Amino acid sequence: MITQRESIISVLDCLLNLGTGAEEDTLEFANMKHDALVTKLVNYLNTHRHFLGHCHIEVGQALNDKGVDVILTTKDCKVGFQVKSHFDVTEDDFASKVKRQFAEALSHGLDHYYILICSAMIKKDKKDFRQRVTHLLNEIRLFRGVNYNAFSPLVTIQYFRSPIVITRDELLSRKAISDDCLHEYEKGYEHLPEVNSAEIITTQKRFDEAYGDDWFDIEGGTEAWQELQRLIMQAEADQFTTCFWPTLPPDTKQKRADLIFSIQMTLEACRKCKSWGERSEYKLPQWLDQIDESMIPYTSLPNLLRLNENVKQNLEVHQCFDDGRPRTRPDQGNESSHVGWREGDTPIIDI
Repeated sequence: MITQRESIISVLDCLLNLGTGAEEDTLEFANMKHDALVTKLVNYLNTHRHFLGHCHIEVGQALNDKGVDVILTTKDCKVGFQVKSHFDVTEDDFASKVKRQFAEALSHGLDHYYILICSAMIKKDKKDFRQRVTHLLNEIRLFRGVNYNAFSPLVTIQYFRSPIVITRDELLSRKAISDDCLHEYEKGYEHLPEVNSAEIITTQKRFDEAYGDDWFDIEGGTEAWQELQRLIMQAEADQFTTCFWPTLPPDTKQKRADLIFSIQMTLEACRKCKSWGERSEYKLPQWLDQIDESMIPYTSLPNLLRLNENVKQNLEVHQCFDDGRPRTRPDQGNESSHVGWREGDTPIIDI
């Protein structure tokens, strides 16, 4: 079972990593003062407080003296935030100061530490701060002793630029909300009681006796396994339809129907692409998070949200291939593995 600490860090990771903006966007940081940035951060956290549970957010100059601008505290978790403004980045001792504050932050007994760099990557006078920021991000990746994330201005501009509200659907699709915390109406066949009909029991027993654990190496084993799985999935689908579906509110039913239709239409479009072939079918389970295609109508709402985005990315890959257009990787051009590509995103998979 996921702990409260893991749950809060997962939500914060999602809130603080919304993908990347353009370098030109970061010019807005040039006129933002440190105190204003801290206020924006606190307001942003408070806007999403309902996802963080009961917590205390502390801000103060005394904290900054020990490498932390903001501390978020719950019963079981303490998280620190350090905000570096454009002025901070322009100082000659920027890197050494951040590294010193990183070490000082350990005195707070933090469970996690976030460094948010909020500076212009380029200036109107063409002075370039990209190398300075990149160098720091690369150096602190070697630090040990505390769990941390450091985000570049390309990432932080996404939520410091203007007020933004992250929806529960976004957190669900990013797996920031664990199965333990799902509302009942968000669940799927995976959360229902294990099916165990007489036919399944008989088929399972016959399969075990004939093939055992080495079924994949025995002739006929794969076919027998697939038949067993077909019976189980059919029973799970029937259980969802008869026992769970009637309990769902109308708006959830409509939301599920819209997502399922979108996924099915996108998959149909994928299969019409000239580049689609046997290899594409073989790799499709990776895009579907190993959920059998026949079980998509019965899977959980978070899975539907994620699969809808995944298959759209898959379609884009094939359309770009068909048109002879290059597709930029989600993390291409970023300064650090901590920025840009978001944990939970589907990686580019060759077709």
